[in-house]
Amino acid sequence: MIIVADCGTTKCDWAVADGTEIKYLNGTGFNPVHANEDYIYRCAQDTLNNIETTKVEAVYFYGAGCLPGEPCQRVENVLKKLLPNANVIVKDDLTGAATALFKNDDGIACIIGTGSNAGLYKKNKIVKSIPSMGYILGDEGSGASLGRRLLNAMYKNEFSGYYRDIFERECMVDYKDVIAGVYRSDNPAAFMAKFVPFIHDHINDTLFRNLVFCEFDLFFVKNIIKIENFKSYNIGFVGSVAEHFREILSDVARFYNVTVTDILQKPINKLAEFHVQNHH
Repeated sequence: MIIVADCGTTKCDWAVADGTEIKYLNGTGFNPVHANEDYIYRCAQDTLNNIETTKVEAVYFYGAGCLPGEPCQRVENVLKKLLPNANVIVKDDLTGAATALFKNDDGIACIIGTGSNAGLYKKNKIVKSIPSMGYILGDEGSGASLGRRLLNAMYKNEFSGYYRDIFERECMVDYKDVIAGVYRSDNPAAFMAKFVPFIHDHINDTLFRNLVFCEFDLFFVKNIIKIENFKSYNIGFVGSVAEHFREILSDVARFYNVTVTDILQKPINKLAEFHVQNHH
């Protein structure tokens, strides 16, 4: 039996393959840069509580914030505790996205979900990437960044009072809730990203369309065009924000003279298939 996981800040998708079928499970996400081992353990255990853990031979875990050193080690420690007989491999979410998008081919893999990232994938590894910098200093185009831009525009009067009334009614928040959610919640990135559905619901309005276009344009400027010869590679995207705004994303890509070859809302299915086929 093997387990494959794709873990984001808010959600974690798991695939359990026993040789006859692949079962998919949904769990709570975490970022090991911020989360301690106890929290990671609880999240993983809650999802895998019905699995015969001693029968698991290998775990391929791809996660946001799985940086070399301490963050990776935290996840490894937890998985080895939960799955004592398994060979545990932990890699970052960008490598997971690239594996799902390109398998053994080369390309530029991009993540646009709650956070964002991009990198050049060659010979089954990321060889060049621009640091994501997180929701405060980076994450252009992401759900967190779109939410931040929306909130700023709403309360800095770039949008009319009419739109603010609609926003506060539909999202059931006011100015105080926004300040508390951004500055006092446990997960400010997830808080800001939760306003993406509101943007999506109003995307036919030029104001909202321009907001998304500007964020995706910034993603290309800060990430993709920094990669040498970027036009010569296939470019693929993973993430719910990329999927929900795929038309605008394709418009921005055309502006930079590149073609988006694939957009996957979730990479877990393709990741699981890849590892089932390549597991020996």
